[in-house]
Formats: sequence, C-alpha cells, structure tokens
Amino acid sequence: MRPHIPALDTAAMPWAERNKGIYSKMLSQDPETGARTALQRLVPEAGYTPPTVAHFHHADEEILVVKGLLSFDSRDWLGPRGYVFHPAETVHGFKSAVPEESWFISRVSKELDFNYVPEPPQTTYYSAYNRPPKREISVVKQAVDAGGWVDERDGYGGRGWTRQLVLGRNSQTGEGSHFIRLLPGWEMPKGDFVHDVYNESFVLEGEVQLADGTLRKTGSYSFIPPGIAQPSARSPKGALLYVNVGGPLDFRSVS
Repeated sequence: MRPHIPALDTAAMPWAERNKGIYSKMLSQDPETGARTALQRLVPEAGYTPPTVAHFHHADEEILVVKGLLSFDSRDWLGPRGYVFHPAETVHGFKSAVPEESWFISRVSKELDFNYVPEPPQTTYYSAYNRPPKREISVVKQAVDAGGWVDERDGYGGRGWTRQLVLGRNSQTGEGSHFIRLLPGWEMPKGDFVHDVYNESFVLEGEVQLADGTLRKTGSYSFIPPGIAQPSARSPKGALLYVNVGGPLDFRSVS
C-alpha cells in the first residue's frame, strides 16, 4: 500500500527531468506493485516528441490534463480538465500529438511497461488480447463542462452543497475517479474520520482547510490509505477536487 500523505504541496516540488523535454513530480507510489501517481510535464520546445507507434500497457493508465493540449490519435483532443482512462491492454497512441507545453496527472495501477503495435488493425481503441476490461475505457474531453454533474446536499461527507461528476468507475467495486466541487461554505462535522478504502485527492482550484490547521491550496495532493484517520475539513470559498477512491466512501467517525 502507498504511504499516508496528508497534504503535499506539489507547487513547491522541483521537476525531475526524465528524458528530453519530459519532466515529472512523483506524488505517491506503492513500493510493492509500482502503482503510482505523478504530475507530468511535456515540453515540445525542450525536445519532447510523442510516441510514433501505437502501444499498450499491462497496467491501467489514467490521465487528467492540468494545462495544455494532447491527443492519442490527433482527432480527439484533451484540453485542461480533459480525462482519459485506458484499461490494461488497451491499444492507444495511434497518432499521438502534444502541440504545446502540457501538464497532466498520471495514475497507473502497477509498473508501466510499453508493448508496441507497429501495424494496428484499427486506429480506434481496442483490446490487445480481445478481453473485456474490468473497468471500461472512459474519455471525457472537457470534464468540467461535461454533462452528468449531480448536485448533492451534504455531499462528500460534509455539510453544504457539492457538485459531483463521475469520470470513470468500476461498476463492480465502486473504485473510480470523480470531480468533487465543494461549494462555498461546505464543511465536515468536527472530529476525525476513516474509510475502509483509499481516498486520493488533488486540489485543482480553491482551498480546503483541515481541522489540524493545514491549508490545502491549489496543487495540494493527498493519499489516505484505508483505516487511516483524517481530520475534518471545510472550504469557506469553495474548491474543485480530482478524487480517486478504492470504493464507496463511508466517512466513519473515530472521535
């Protein structure tokens, strides 16, 4: 399991150069499986060139664009807040393009391998081994503006209105990714809370104040393993969160 990360200020982290024009900030990683979440930065002006051959991974791959523009086929473009989930063994990258400096959050379910398909039989997503995935592929080009948002009173374990959008989810386990918009004045009841599943979040806009005094600003990252207590929180001015969970959250009080 990944370590407990209450609040990580990604803006204060240096970029690590991985290759020509490719920079990364590792946010969390499972030392046993290689599953990880990272903030990636691609800079064509610094020499980055996207892959020229279609490929697939044996790991699930999930991408949320923070800034810039990218495509895996030069037809469907993902701009800021664009989202894609590639299940393991999904062939993609038919004609990848990154025309400008782009940042994105990258999540993979285990150590990432590359298996190239020089002559794919089609140029749309397909399974390399013709096997149904455990979680369906999901592509949301402009997630913030997409339909499907649900308004919820006292949502995300707190008091006050939230807006929620499911980006992709395993229909069997409930594991998946969401946008959670905390509207101004949202707050959780006092005390500490635990979940039976992991809870991972990245602040895309606004601020969240934790009861222990921690202020999670834009760019703040958190990973809460199952069973680890987390303090209550509030958002006086509102915030937009990118949230990944291992299943339904129950917000059990331990106070």
